[in-house]
This record gives sequence, C-alpha cells and structure tokens, in this order.
Amino acid sequence: MKLRKLGIVSALSFSLVAVAAPAQQVIQRPTPLPAFGRSVAGTDDTTALVQNPANLAFMPGSELRWSAVFLDESNQVPWQGHAFALGFPLPLVPIATGVRLDLIDPPYSAIRGPFGQYNYQWLTWGIAAGSDFASLGLSLQRTYSDALALDGLSSFTLGYSARPFDHLALSLVAHDINGPTNALGYGLERSYDIALAIRPTGSRALEVGLEGKYVDTRDGYWTPRATLGIDVPYLGRLRGDVAVSHPNDSNRRAWLASANMAFHMSGAGGSAELAGGAITGNGLGEKGSYGVQAEIAMRGYREVSGLEGPRYAVRLRLEETPGSRGHVALLRQLWSLAEEKTVDAVVLELRTAPAGSMAHVQELRDAVQLLRANGKRVLCHLEDAGGAELYLCSAANKTLMNPAGGLRFAGLKSQAMYFSSLLGKLGVRADFVRIGQHKSAPERLTRDSATDVARADKIDLLQQHERQLVEGVSQGRRIAVPELRKRIAGGPFIASEAYTMGFIDGYAFDDEVDSAVDKLVGRSTILIDDDRAPRAPARFGVGQRVALVYVDGDMVDGKSKTVPLLGMKLAGSYTIAKTLKESRENPLIGAVVLRIESPGGSAMASDVIWREVQLTAKVKPVVVSMGASAASGGYYIASPATRIFANPLSITGSIGIFYGKADVAELLKKIGVTVETYKTAPRADAESIYRPFTDEEKKELQKKVGQFYDVFLSRVAQGRKLDKKAVDQVGQGRVWTGEQALSRKLVDELGGLRQALAHARQLANLPDHAPILELPPPDQSLIGKLLGVEGVGAKSGAEQILPAQLVDLARALAPFTVHAPDKPLARMELTPVKP
Repeated sequence: MKLRKLGIVSALSFSLVAVAAPAQQVIQRPTPLPAFGRSVAGTDDTTALVQNPANLAFMPGSELRWSAVFLDESNQVPWQGHAFALGFPLPLVPIATGVRLDLIDPPYSAIRGPFGQYNYQWLTWGIAAGSDFASLGLSLQRTYSDALALDGLSSFTLGYSARPFDHLALSLVAHDINGPTNALGYGLERSYDIALAIRPTGSRALEVGLEGKYVDTRDGYWTPRATLGIDVPYLGRLRGDVAVSHPNDSNRRAWLASANMAFHMSGAGGSAELAGGAITGNGLGEKGSYGVQAEIAMRGYREVSGLEGPRYAVRLRLEETPGSRGHVALLRQLWSLAEEKTVDAVVLELRTAPAGSMAHVQELRDAVQLLRANGKRVLCHLEDAGGAELYLCSAANKTLMNPAGGLRFAGLKSQAMYFSSLLGKLGVRADFVRIGQHKSAPERLTRDSATDVARADKIDLLQQHERQLVEGVSQGRRIAVPELRKRIAGGPFIASEAYTMGFIDGYAFDDEVDSAVDKLVGRSTILIDDDRAPRAPARFGVGQRVALVYVDGDMVDGKSKTVPLLGMKLAGSYTIAKTLKESRENPLIGAVVLRIESPGGSAMASDVIWREVQLTAKVKPVVVSMGASAASGGYYIASPATRIFANPLSITGSIGIFYGKADVAELLKKIGVTVETYKTAPRADAESIYRPFTDEEKKELQKKVGQFYDVFLSRVAQGRKLDKKAVDQVGQGRVWTGEQALSRKLVDELGGLRQALAHARQLANLPDHAPILELPPPDQSLIGKLLGVEGVGAKSGAEQILPAQLVDLARALAPFTVHAPDKPLARMELTPVKP
C-alpha cells in the first residue's frame, strides 16, 4: 500500500511531537506491533503485554483494545498488521492478566528473511501481581506461521515496576530471556529495558520518559529513547517519543519517531479511546519513510482526561441500617459523588433508618450539605420513616413519601432495663464497687431503677438529642422551633398528615421518582444506581496514606472478636495496639485517624491502647474521630491524641471506673450444688463467683478502684494538658455529648469523620487526595458470614430470629459476660436514644 501521503497528513493533523517505538536497524526477525507512544515505566493499559507485563497490575479495570499499523510497501520492517488485546484485574486479589494476538502482514519490501513472503501471528499471555506502588509481571510469547523459520518460537519476559512517589516510576524488563531459536537458525535475541517515567507536576498531566534498551546480539547495542505524554483537557492524551539505535555509529545509526493523539470519552460505566498518529524515520528502512498507526479501546474504567458522557443522577437505596464500617463506606460514597462533575443529583431511597445513632445521622447530614455545596441536588424518598430520616432529609432539597407511607415519629425516647429482681429470683447477686456517682453502668444489675443522679443524666442526654434534632429540622424545613415541637408531639403521621405538617414536600411512588428528579434538576436526566466505573489513576503509586484505625465495640484484653448472633463487636487490646504500632512504623502512613465507636470496657485494655496512641502521636499526627460513642475507656484512649473531633451528639466522657462480680452461691444452692474451697490466704478466693465480697474486701476494692480512677484522671490530664482536679470535676462517670464536651475542653473541635481526615492530612502535609487505608482489616471468615456477624450491616443474626425486646435484653447483659470478673472496667452504660 502506498501510504506515504496519508502518513504526512496524519503527522500534520496530530501535531507531531516526539513519542515513538524504539528505533533500530532494519529488523529481520519476528516482533509484535510496537507500543507506540507508551513509556515502559508509565504504561498502564493492555499494551503492557508486549512492553512491560508488570504494568498490567496497575490497570484500574478491564480493557479491550485493537491496534493497527499501516506502512508503505517500501518499508523494510515487519510492523504492519493488527493486534487484539484483552486485559483485566482479577477480583479479590491484587493480580491482573491479559492476552494479545498480533496478526502481522509485513510490507512487500521486507524481503530479507521470510517477512515479505509469509505472514505470522504472535500470541502473548501475561500476568502481574503487586500493589499500588510495585509490581512483578511475566509474559509468555509464541509465534505461529506457515513459514518454518517463523513458527514455534516460544519465549518469556519478566518485568518489574516501582512507583514509590507521585513524581517517579522505574521499570526493569528482560525480554525473551530464554533466547529461543529454531532448526533453521532464526530466533529472538534477548533484550533488556531500563526506564524512568517522571511527572514534574506529580500527576499524569505531564509525563517525561527516559529509557534505554540493550539488544543482546553478537555486537550488542543500545537504543536510547525519550517519551512525552500530555493530557489535553476535554480531548484526551497526546503521546510521542523519539529513539535512536547505534547512536555512536554513524554507519548504522537509525532513528524513529511517532506521534499520536488519543481521544477519550468517559461515562459512568467506563470509557472509550480512539487514537491515531504517524510514524517516521529511517528506522523504517529508508530515509523519508512514513507509517500510520490507529487504536480503538473499550475500557471498564473512566479516563482522567477527555470528554465526559451525559450528565446523570445517582440512586442510593438503603434497605439495611449500616454498621460502623458500612456507615463510613456510605459517607465515602457520598463524598465521592460530591466530586463527580457529571452528577446532577443524588436520590436517597431510605427504606430503613439511615444510621444507628444520631451522631452518625449528623455525619450523613454533613455529607448531604457537601453535595449541595458542590451543586448537586439531593432528593429523599421515604416509605415508613422515623425521626432519623426526618432529621437527615431536612438537609435535602426535597423530600417525597410513598402515598401509603408514614412518619412514625412523635418524639425521642430512651429505655433502660434493670435486672436486679430477676437475678435475685435466680439466686444471682451482683456485687460492684464504683467511683463517681454518675458511673451508672453497674446499676442495671444492682438496682430495679435508676438512681436520681443517673435518671437526671439520662434525661439531660435525651434533652440534648431532642434540642439538636429540632434545631436541625427547624432550619431545614423552615419551621420555628416552638411550632415544630408542637407538630412533632402530634405524631405519628400518615403521609398526608406529614405533608400538611410540612415534614415532606409531596408524594411519589417508586416509578415516579425519575420524573421527580427531572423536575428537581430542571431538565430530563438519567437516574442510575451507583455502579460507577473506577477512575484511571492520575498519579503514580499512592504516596503516603492516612490510616483509619477502627476501635469498634467493647474493649477487651486480647484480640478483637465478635459475639456470634448478637453481632456484638469486641475491640481487642492486642489487635488495636498491633495496628497502631504497625501504622507508626510504616513510612507510607503519614497520619492516623482513630475512629472510636466504643463505650469503653477493660481498664487494662484501655491503658494498653492508650500507650500505643501516645507513642504514635509522638511520631506522626493522631486525630481522633468520635462516632456514636467514645466514652469511658473510649475516651481514655482518645486523650493522648494530637486533636480530638466529636460530632455534636457523639457520646463521650464517662471518666470513671467500676469493679465487681456476680455471686451465684444462692443459685448453686437452689440447684443442689455445693462448692468446697481450699485456700492458703483469706483473700485467695475473693474474686470467686461462688461467694460474695466480705466487708473488708469491699473496702479494699474501693481503695483499688480509687487508684485506677486516679490513673484515669492522670492519663486524661496528661493528654489534654489539664489539671487533674479540673478533669475530676467533669469526670465522676458523667456522660457528655460532643457539644457539651467541647465547652469542658474534653474535645478540640466539633466535626465528623470528614473534618478529622482533612485535619490529619493538613497536619501531615499530605495532599487532599491522599488515600485512606482502613485498619485493622475486617475478618471475612465463612463462619462469621453464616452467623451474620460480619459485613457492613448493623443487623445481627439474632435480630432476624428473635423479638426485638429479647435482643435488647441479651445485648444489655452481654457486656458483663465478655469481661473477666477479676478485671476493673472503664465502661459506660449505653442507653441509646431512639428517634
């Protein structure tokens, strides 16, 4: 084919910039089509199969690619033909694989050797494994042809890539390591690549590559190569390179350059690439030779540059209340939607409570406000809703309800169960000592009702929740606070009553939500579920990360675990301490955000974790984010942090200690069991459950508990830089909301997880895009899944088979069964406020 003129036109059309495949002498051996315009170190698409298999590991999603090169028939290289490639990362493991078939039809003039007479095929399979910053890859190649000289050449290639920083990537590749030959003497020479890719701005907007290829022939030679990649806004990516073989030998020196422009079109489900360009240089066989290159790719990921597809709205449907980690996953999903330029609106279809606590709802409200601040419209669609949905959706642009739905809300409530009489009938006596009249946790087992102090604390906590809920709804629904309280008191409401009261804006069945979104946006739009394809990475590696360390559940000595069926999480001191130590020593972690979702627990576990927080804060920033609760032992471990963030309705404080046991002597007597005890000292069996404490032992225990409390005060005073007496004044077991704790200097700032992460990045001088590493990794055992104790949902297996009242009873008693009877506890009685 005579394509010289077409090559010149293409070169002019695509603004020839130096980017190309390696130049060399006229090639007289089979090769696949070169990866024009790609850096050996920076490539992260399926062209890596023939260039550097290690880079397959960096592919963010699947890709199907067609490539073609068209040469003038006077050219003397075998680079004419088509290539078809498919590559994809494997699910659940950091491994990617791909296969490529090159169908080579060499120009007629490539007559030395068999190329001008026979076509051949080149099959490549590759696999790579690695992380975000390093990978190792292997590819296997084999040729097929009717020409015996070209058939049956099998080889393998190894590649290694490292991307330690945003600005730099390094690759080492050994091609055709086994140097295969066939019976006719034709073969593949070994060759070796060393390559750098440099991004001066830290992103792929501009990339410069410097490479060298050594070809291991009898008189081996080097081919230096330089590449350039530039993202062109709203279009795609301009690629180019130039290479020179035998640069020091004027008789054999050959050069080659190419340029191509890749146009990108991205949509929610992926992207497409259409690329074309020109090739020129005497490396094609003669002076003034030209060729044309073209590519089409369909990708399961979205590109950074190029045109974006049509604008759309996203539907998020909640049918199960998220647990602690599920709540964070939902927050991160909403934050990412706020940054999507093509998202017009977000629809929250709430079929259950959106969160398990009002503090979590406040974080969701913050995410809704972030969406609106970024120009997104937010629509809530409800069926049977409660106060949490009302509070959240009051921050949205519009709230609609199913015509047959309702608002089951007439105010807040909290309930506490007391088991003293039940235990007495069973012959069990709870025997506890405590410090602080507000430390009411043991009262459930020792009394039939709350003390006056505990009752006043519970009422105050309920009033704090009610005030903040009413103020939030008042602001969002534009109803004065006194009038709003009056309206709420008239609940619950059917849909028409909720509309009359101003709690919702209208009605809609599920099939009418699409048209409601169109009206909200002001034009026709597409409403889709949030199954957005991932974005191609804009940067090499990941740089330093923020470790998000969860302390979720009662704190216990030992390793973290979950109570089957109840879904009760236990935060083990060994697990959390190990995680903090590893985060402290990991240079890739720049800051730690300690996400506390705990009412406390073992005093020893609290102190073990406290020490690791203190040590970590001396090395790098540790920012606490209080979730639903971070009280007693949960506050203990927060105190040495660099900075503490709390939601206005996070439950914290409860600085106090209690100690005790269950005396089952009467129970054993009732069932005819006798226990004989032999001891060498009077107090050897003091902690036995087979007898009560003596008066002397109680006096001694009160002293010991006082010592533990003094340590608690000292730890908090040291971490918060307060006087111990000042800590005691706000201690004594008293529970505070985050808002109340701020004025008492127990926390530094009101804000949720988003604000805590931003502050941690700021303290560590990390960029806004610094990724989050969630630790410790959740246990994904099969038995855990079968029992319903794992995953992101808050609903346990017991809740699916037992009445809610029995589940509440089991959960109320469970904390006193998971802690050893001889351990002092820094734990808060958690009485949830239910909207």
